[in-house]
Amino acid sequence: MKEFSRSPIHPAQHQQQLDAENAVDWGSQEWGTHRFQIRQLLEHAMEIMTIKDKAAVLGAGNHGDVDLPRLMNQFSQVTVFDTEANSIEEVLEESGIAVPNKFKSLTNVDYTCLDQVQFYETWEDMLLNQAPAAEIIRYLKDSAFAVRRHEALPHLKKSFNLVVSSSVHTQLFYIHALTQFAGYASQYNEQEISQIIDALAYLRNSLVLDYNKLLLSLLKPDGMLVMWSEMIRMDEQNEEIFDRLYGLNSDSERMSFLFRAFGQYGIESAVLGLKDLHDQMKQEGQLFKSWVWLPGSEKKFIVAGFSGTPVS
Repeated sequence: MKEFSRSPIHPAQHQQQLDAENAVDWGSQEWGTHRFQIRQLLEHAMEIMTIKDKAAVLGAGNHGDVDLPRLMNQFSQVTVFDTEANSIEEVLEESGIAVPNKFKSLTNVDYTCLDQVQFYETWEDMLLNQAPAAEIIRYLKDSAFAVRRHEALPHLKKSFNLVVSSSVHTQLFYIHALTQFAGYASQYNEQEISQIIDALAYLRNSLVLDYNKLLLSLLKPDGMLVMWSEMIRMDEQNEEIFDRLYGLNSDSERMSFLFRAFGQYGIESAVLGLKDLHDQMKQEGQLFKSWVWLPGSEKKFIVAGFSGTPVS
């Protein structure tokens, strides 16, 4: 029997192996995963597009769902936006990407314009000073109109051929504000608590629709939009969704069932955001996808998203 022998490794080959082992994983080799599904949405858009000049990614994080090197191979410039500081530039440099030439990172972006009206300072002061519930409710509803006197990114209107929204709708304002309120809820009676939460939801819904307008305003004529969001957090109460979904035979049946399930079990901000945008898209040439995402051992979501062109 001939003994198995390993071919000798030359220094250049050894360095290539080390580079591969140390390379940042952007999910390009994954199949069937969360990032694979997102990549299909992006590939669908890029296959249709004839002009690939500038792309924008809102909600990129430090190194998450979007294969940024792939986008930079396709577009002359890629700009990522985040509400907080991130380390994307450092991560890209680790991948060997020429960051200064093709990439811009804009951080601390206020998608909602709440910072421009000093909302969080006022909100915290009202809670600290135990403002009457009626005053808080009035302020929350007034804020929905106050932010519309401002614009988030006016200098970038109609700047991008592709705009990508990466799970932003569920991150806008609401969870943070609700968490803050929880620390002061004992100051109010049950009816007042319910009314304040309703007013927070009213402001949240208004901000979600404003965010959608922002996404569309960034697009050049005939530009394409790609978005996705976690839609339903799965638990023992709604596990039957899987069985019923997989029992349907056609894409149209599955899509109709999903939208009904979103209305019954969905995360409200995500459902509102997706439905509002979906209604503004051309049906021809659109790709709609849904999948299961397991971000942690105790979390399971149904995610949905689409790639398409706005009606106007």
